[in-house]
Amino acid sequence: MKEIYQSLIDDEIKAILSSRKLPLYDMMFYHFGFEQEDVSIPIAHPHGTAFLMAVDALGGNSEECLPVAVSIELVNAFCDVHDDIESGRPKRGQKDTLWWVWGPAQAINAGDGMHALARLSMLELPSNGFSAEQSYLAIRILDKATLKSCEGRFSELQMQEQVEVSPGSYVKAVRERVGALYGASFEVAGLLCGIEGDKLKMLDECGTSLGEAIQISRDIRQFWGDDSEDNLDFLNKRKSFPVVAAMEVAGPRDKRLIGEVYFKRVLESSDFKKIRAVVEELGGKQFSDSQKSSAQANSVRLIGKIFEQSKTRVHLMTYVSGLIG
Repeated sequence: MKEIYQSLIDDEIKAILSSRKLPLYDMMFYHFGFEQEDVSIPIAHPHGTAFLMAVDALGGNSEECLPVAVSIELVNAFCDVHDDIESGRPKRGQKDTLWWVWGPAQAINAGDGMHALARLSMLELPSNGFSAEQSYLAIRILDKATLKSCEGRFSELQMQEQVEVSPGSYVKAVRERVGALYGASFEVAGLLCGIEGDKLKMLDECGTSLGEAIQISRDIRQFWGDDSEDNLDFLNKRKSFPVVAAMEVAGPRDKRLIGEVYFKRVLESSDFKKIRAVVEELGGKQFSDSQKSSAQANSVRLIGKIFEQSKTRVHLMTYVSGLIG
């Protein structure tokens, strides 16, 4: 089922970008993996797919809501492009990033263009039968989530300059940077399906907890996965949950050791091994697994409660669990 939704989103994004002839849109085409059909590597659309699944599970019409799925994915792409520049990331998945190919200035321009296209896509809602009020509220929810996502990035950048970061502060930033867009995906799905009041807030919390679980799971893989030796986020001094969880229980000696590493001007792979050893000794892996499980359980619990009468609830739960990994 997810492949059907992803294909629908792909086709709509292709149509939007193909209708515009400036090379700026070729850059966007490249980012989404459509540059050459014979070697095309389309990227996944987790936010838009979760949104469309939620619409179907709530009894809505996913085809009429497709402009929102496209808009959410364009906003996510806008965030990804800026993240790649901020982190100095040369590759995203199997291909070179926009800034690596065209330079930071043009990549920023392309990312900002995606954000503008996202808003234009949302303006298609009235043409698909939704009221002006529903359309306005949907745009407002997505704009607030985008701003919150920027606020989370601001907090995370500040944390790079701090040795001690509380788990609570880290989780708050993650729920903003990653969770806000998932929260908006579920909340807008509910809005367009006639859900009101507290249930809308529950949908937002469901997606926000999902984003938290996804990021902490990603943090765990970066520390103990197959590619952990090439942890670019660590080399950029980005904090991760295993580190902040370990620092919470660290004594003076371990805090000093971690601080000495993070205060180095340039970090190396050997520094990562030192930090990982300390984090393991202090139980950072167990703390991280527990936090991820708690966030995942909250998201799944809310799905079970909100979508209790839905015949497609299982598909949504399966997809959400796959996103977390």
